[in-house]
Amino acid sequence: MHILMYHLVQDLPGPMAVPPANFLAQMELLASGPYTVIDEDDLHTMVRRGTPLPANAVLLTFDDGYANTTTAVLPVLGRFGLPAVMAACGGYLTGDRPLTVRHPVQEMADADQVRQWAASGRAVAAHSYTHPRLTPLSDRALAWQTGGDHEVLTDLLGRPPRTFAYPYGAYDRRVQRAVAELYPLALATDEHHRPDLQHPYALSRIQVDSGWSLTAFEAALAHDTDPAAAQRAARAADHHTANVCEEKAR
Repeated sequence: MHILMYHLVQDLPGPMAVPPANFLAQMELLASGPYTVIDEDDLHTMVRRGTPLPANAVLLTFDDGYANTTTAVLPVLGRFGLPAVMAACGGYLTGDRPLTVRHPVQEMADADQVRQWAASGRAVAAHSYTHPRLTPLSDRALAWQTGGDHEVLTDLLGRPPRTFAYPYGAYDRRVQRAVAELYPLALATDEHHRPDLQHPYALSRIQVDSGWSLTAFEAALAHDTDPAAAQRAARAADHHTANVCEEKAR
């Protein structure tokens, strides 16, 4: 299984924003290629029952709860009938968003937009209350970050979130224990191990790079391996393509 992590789908500089044309091509490939795009229910069932993953399983996740996730991402997912998970911060929906947290853009989804995402049949995960790095927090602050987000999203959607995404990918055993009190599983970021359903509180994800060609995207999904290796495979694919083009131009 590969769990893909996106943030923005927008023409912006930097690694956090995938160009819309690239994203469209990626989703078209997932919808038509040899992949099975699973939803949150599938993942939880697999973890709970120990059922095997389908071949070439892919889970799509979108972090931070940007308005862009509903305005730019949701229409494309709807076009191809693809499920996905949006990770949102409860404090961003209640006016408690701290100005000290830097994001590529500051336009976050409001409560109606998060409801719109959920009404489409796609899952909303928790991403902490105000997006701090969790590992240095006191036990009390950690409990508030995990519990506050849980409370806000439960009130908003009428059911509790079942998945947690660690802000900045930062976690340790203490953070895992706090998350496990409320959530059945948790998503990490780039790790040197493949997603392992036997360890549901450290499910590693591949961050989709803004500069990847479609060839690189396919290379990242070509092997059942860890996210770090998938990143290397994508970079190698684009490097090879660039070399071939350079040779042809001579």
